[in-house]
Amino acid sequence: MRFNVAQLLKEPVGSTRKYHLAEDIQDLDGEVKLTHLIEGAIRLIHTTEGVLVSGQFYTEVELTCSRCLESFSTAVDFTLEEEFRPTIAISTGAKLPPVDGEDEATLIDSQHIINLLEVIRQDIILALPPRPLCKPDCAGLCSQCGQNLNEGPCTCEQPLGDPRWEALRTLR
Repeated sequence: MRFNVAQLLKEPVGSTRKYHLAEDIQDLDGEVKLTHLIEGAIRLIHTTEGVLVSGQFYTEVELTCSRCLESFSTAVDFTLEEEFRPTIAISTGAKLPPVDGEDEATLIDSQHIINLLEVIRQDIILALPPRPLCKPDCAGLCSQCGQNLNEGPCTCEQPLGDPRWEALRTLR
């Protein structure tokens, strides 16, 4: 997902470009496996600092349920809004000084190319649930035998509770 913004940077501040994306990205890092194209509308706006990139996106990712450890696919909707700053002045070709604390993923390279791959990867990861569930009522795994309780009850003997409380049970 690369965009050449050289012409946009030559135009007046406020100039806009709009694109519709439908990209199959396989290499988003080992953390995220996409099962669907990344689709969405994106808008690039020339600002006084560089180019503001904004858009709404949709994709599907494969996750592992945090309770039963089964793989499942889920939809991810996310919003991108990031300002990219040039490293080279478009009019003179002079190198621009870096800004402290600036993320390299939000820099426009020396050929005036914006690469959205890293920013999109970060936004997808941020849009994922912290504890993904295959379904809201997932029963998880038996803590003794490891049986997936979504597939049926396990046959192991259920303890009455913590054995350290056994002395209190006898007081009844």
